[in-house]
This record gives sequence, C-alpha cells and structure tokens, in this order.
Amino acid sequence: MLKTTSNGTQVATVIKFSYKPTAETLADLSRPIDPRHLKTRKQGTATLTYCPWNTIARHLHHRAPGWCWEVQSVQEVGGSVVVTGRLTIPTADGDLLHYSAVASEPLESTSKAPAAEVAASSCLRIAAALAGLGLELWG
Repeated sequence: MLKTTSNGTQVATVIKFSYKPTAETLADLSRPIDPRHLKTRKQGTATLTYCPWNTIARHLHHRAPGWCWEVQSVQEVGGSVVVTGRLTIPTADGDLLHYSAVASEPLESTSKAPAAEVAASSCLRIAAALAGLGLELWG
C-alpha cells in the first residue's frame, strides 16, 4: 500500500494482520452472512439469493485476516470457461487453511461480464463456502 506524505512523496506502508487462532477463524467463517449483504436475481422461473464476490471478499477481510485468493487455472472446455482456484487462510496457530474449488461458465453466457470473470467469482464463492462463509446459501 502506498501512502502520500505531506511533501508529496509516496512511501510504502506495511500492513500487519492480526491472525486469529484456527478454531476462532473457523467459527467466524461459519457465522451466517447478514441478510442485508445478500442480493437476489431471477434465473429462469427461480429467484436466487446470493452474495456478490466483493462482499465475500469484505467478509474474508474481517473474518479471516491475511486471506489470499489464487486463480490456478483458466481453461476452455466444451464451450465453457473452467476456473480452478484456491483460497488460503493463515491462522495464529501457524496453520494455513486451503480450500480449492472449480467453477464454469458458458462462453455464450447471458451475463454482461466476461465468462472467465463470472467463473472466477463463482469459484471464490464456492471456496469461501467450503471454508464455511456463506455456506447457508448453498442449501
């Protein structure tokens, strides 16, 4: 992160995280997401409730400080984009919690966003759910 000083120069600042113990991290991730942070959309005749990827990221910042998301691969398979990713969460106990996920999106999707973006955001949401965050939305 860059910070601008009073004389106009930019100085890099170090961000320190206060990691939580593994049990506390997992308990925090398992707390339901407040309904005011959720959105709904129509898909065919169904109405789906979901949590946008950027809201998932904000919850991870608060519940799992120091988290890291890595897109491991993006491939085109049979008319779809397939994204594989891994969510890593460090804990105060020295553990690194890893959650891997795969998501796909048709290349000819009705979404306004590029198929790779849609698949990557879905992949993050799935990995976060595997960690417990927003798991209640997948019932």
